Formats: sequence, structure tokens, C-alpha cells
Amino acid sequence: MDKIRIGVIGAGSMGKNHIRVYKDLYSECELIGFHDIDEASAQKTSAIFAVEYYKDLKKMLNDADAVSIAVPTKFHKTYGILCAKQQKHILMEKPIALDTREAMDLIEACNNNGVILQIGHIERFNPAISELSNILKNETLISLDFQRLSPFDKRINDTDVVKDLMIHDIDIMNLLIKSEVDTLYAHGACVFSPDYADYAQTLIKLKDHTLVSTTASRVTEDKVRSLCVNTKNARIYVDYINKSINISRRTNFKLDTGYDIAYKQENIIEKVYVQPHEPLKSELLSFIKCIKSGQIPCVTGYDGLKALALAEKICEAIYPQNSYGLIH
Repeated sequence: MDKIRIGVIGAGSMGKNHIRVYKDLYSECELIGFHDIDEASAQKTSAIFAVEYYKDLKKMLNDADAVSIAVPTKFHKTYGILCAKQQKHILMEKPIALDTREAMDLIEACNNNGVILQIGHIERFNPAISELSNILKNETLISLDFQRLSPFDKRINDTDVVKDLMIHDIDIMNLLIKSEVDTLYAHGACVFSPDYADYAQTLIKLKDHTLVSTTASRVTEDKVRSLCVNTKNARIYVDYINKSINISRRTNFKLDTGYDIAYKQENIIEKVYVQPHEPLKSELLSFIKCIKSGQIPCVTGYDGLKALALAEKICEAIYPQNSYGLIH
């Protein structure tokens, strides 16, 4: 099969990363260019990456086999359905859409036009999460404790911290545990955003009795991406940023030195080797592979829908006045 011709829609912070990585994947695909509505900014991006800027989106779609869409969430449905009708395969940045109704419209459009829809839940491709999935095959889960904290970023002004940040951890919870929600409690705080929660905490009990807590913040003067897993026999700490895993286990090891006081080690810490690689590169390679082989993506539209549905339930608990996240 010839190289897949890919275009990028949206050249903001995340869109630029897609452009950069697709350029590095020249042996796997052909980055034909990108489209963005901000012409002045797009011209600068075109010069920096030496890639064509398509002012006319229709022309880019005529030249492309597939697209990455990295526009604000409120435009996901519009651009997604447009591309689906043009029979272009889609990698849609998370969340899949503004709400579950729009998500279903997008999924149906892709199904009806026979195109692949992959959702950009990038933590699925974090090598630490891949390794954790293997580790947990031999463990009995008790709880998951997610923390995703960031400083304030005024660029994000069309959604709250649940759909912006926490949704990553909701998706990882869905990946690691195949159980539905039994009970859910959530609270949030508006700090800098007048209508949206910038800080949120949830406590979830799943029907298999696993407990899950999530904390998401975009007003914390430190960047943290971590998961602490408690199992029957171990405590597993995952650092997403450093892509590392430490496991604490109990042991009965004793060392008799011949003296009155014997050395006793009550636990051991395993430092798991994690093969390093860039998650976005793995994500885009997976998208290209799915197009070439016709296989189902690692993160389907339905996966994105499931994560968004739970995010909406959390928003309903935080904003009882409005199901979709706005405080009026």
C-alpha cells in the first residue's frame, strides 16, 4: 500500500505536536499539510515546520486519506462529520465531542461512511501504562488513586477540568477495570474560570467493589501525573511523566548476623524497567497501522464515548444546575 496521506486540522499547541511527529514518521506516512483558521499564526507554523498550509480545507481533504483533528472541543462534531462525509479516516483529539449526543452523531457518521475513528486518549500509549496492564494481570485490585495536576493555562477556556484533564484518568480506569460504576461522589471549585470547575475530586465505587479516586487540577503550581494502585499484595506507584513504576511488596526476609539484633526487611521495592518511547508517536503509528490493515483502533469512538459519559455524570454531580458543565 502507498504511504497514507495525512493532513492536520488545527495548529494550536496539540496540533503542532501532531505536525512534528507526522514529519518524523515520513517512512510510514506523508504529511501533506495542515489547515487552521488563524492565517497569521498558520503562516508562522508553516515556516517553522516547513510544511504546507492549506487555507482551503476542502482542498486539503481532496489531497488527504486521513486527518488528525486538534481543534477546540466545541468544533469536534462539525469537523469530524465533515471529514467522515468526505470518507477521510479520523484521529480525533480527546474528548471525542462536547457531549455524548454529539459523540454519537460523530460515531454514526464514521460508521455510515466506512471510516476509522480513533480517539486521542494518549495515556493509553504511555509505556508505563502498557507495563502496568501486564503487572495487574497477576494482582487483585483494591483501589486506584489518580492525580493529574497542572498550573493554570488560560488557553483552555471552553471546558472544565473534568473534560480537559480528568477524562484521561477516566479512560485509564475503563482500560484497567471492566466494571460499571455503582456509586459516585464529586465536588469541584471554580478558581479562575467563572463558569467552569478548575479543580475537581471524585470518589467512585465500581460494581466489582474496586474504589477509584481522581483529583484533577489546572490551578496547582506543580505538574503531577500519577496513579497509585493498591492491590491485595502490593502498592504500585506509576509516574506518567517520568514513565516509571515502583512496586512495594511485603517480605519476611531476615538476616541473622550472629549478633543479638537480627536485620529484618519488612518490605521490598521493585523498580520496574519501562521501555521509553514517546506516547504521541506510538498513538499516531497505531492510527496509521489501523488505516493500512483495516483493524479496529486501540481507542475507538465507543471508548471515547464511554469516557465522556462518565465525565458527564461527574459534571452532573459538580453542577447539579446543568448537566453539561456550566454554572449559571
